Amino acid sequence: MFPFSGIVGQDDAKLALAIAAVDPGMGGVLLSGMKGTGKSTLVRSFVDIIPNRKVVENCLYGCTGVNDGFLCDDCRQALESGNLPNIISIRPKLITVPLGVTEDRLLGTIDVELLLREGIQKFQPGLMARANNQVLYVDEVNLLPDNITDDVLDACASGFNTVEREGISLTHPARFILVGTMNPEEGNLRPQILDRFAMSVDIRTERDPALRIEIIERTLSYENDRDRFIRAHEKTILKLRKTISAARLKLHDVKLPVAAIETVAESMSELNVDGQRPDLVMIRAAIAWSALEGKHEVNSEALLKVAPLCVCHRTRSGGMDQPPTRDELMEQIKTHSSKAWKSGNGIYYDPENIRAGKD
Repeated sequence: MFPFSGIVGQDDAKLALAIAAVDPGMGGVLLSGMKGTGKSTLVRSFVDIIPNRKVVENCLYGCTGVNDGFLCDDCRQALESGNLPNIISIRPKLITVPLGVTEDRLLGTIDVELLLREGIQKFQPGLMARANNQVLYVDEVNLLPDNITDDVLDACASGFNTVEREGISLTHPARFILVGTMNPEEGNLRPQILDRFAMSVDIRTERDPALRIEIIERTLSYENDRDRFIRAHEKTILKLRKTISAARLKLHDVKLPVAAIETVAESMSELNVDGQRPDLVMIRAAIAWSALEGKHEVNSEALLKVAPLCVCHRTRSGGMDQPPTRDELMEQIKTHSSKAWKSGNGIYYDPENIRAGKD
């Protein structure tokens, strides 16, 4: 596997993936670009920088064994009865959704062989179950049937997969880092589906001759001696894993100034961006970026770093206007952050004392 740190350029895509690794619950990442721009290589190498996961041994759904509300029935019952499960550490996996996948294969279905052989009705988990606490990769997401895409995005948003068919009524955890790739030459995503990706990055062909030379040299070096090339990047990969692991631990300690919330809300309102999802995603991404950088609170720099990833694919004015450009977005963030931090410096959002709705 080509190492994540060996990929030249594509800084926005790398940043979006790192943020998703720190806060998987914020939603998926969409990488859009022409063929040959390294989208698939980047996604496959992404699992390299994700820290090891602790899961329950032999659990069909890869539960963590932590009673956080995302456990399968067997693991929850074991914890409630005091039978602590055996926890093992594993490397994250990339679970790929093939283009021709059926709902049965994706969501899970009846074990037909067992039913015919023994008359026992048993659930056979699908890709959603395998993807729990892993990375779910959807290549050519724009070519998937809408119902399959909706199933994936629903699970990504809720953290659960619900199956009700053929006499089955079952819900199991399905928390995963969703990464989709697409070539816009082959068709676009519907705006309703595009909006449900937390972050979106346009991957462009590198035009700088120096970078193109470096890409050629690294690719040839990798193909000539893969083991040696991978070993050369081991320390960097381990450092990235440790950084993401540390950021996850710091995530809930990052302070959120009220000025940051006001900046985001006012900017989105000024740009006529549709819905509240862009506001929420930008705040969560700014917190995750701050944790990655080892910062104790969100500042205007954090908002400027994550805003293009979170907003530049959103519809405006009820879908009548094109998404905001990077320049338009940056101008609004800079203008409103300057005002907000001057008037609200030192005031932080307190989840125990929410201002909204108070008299």
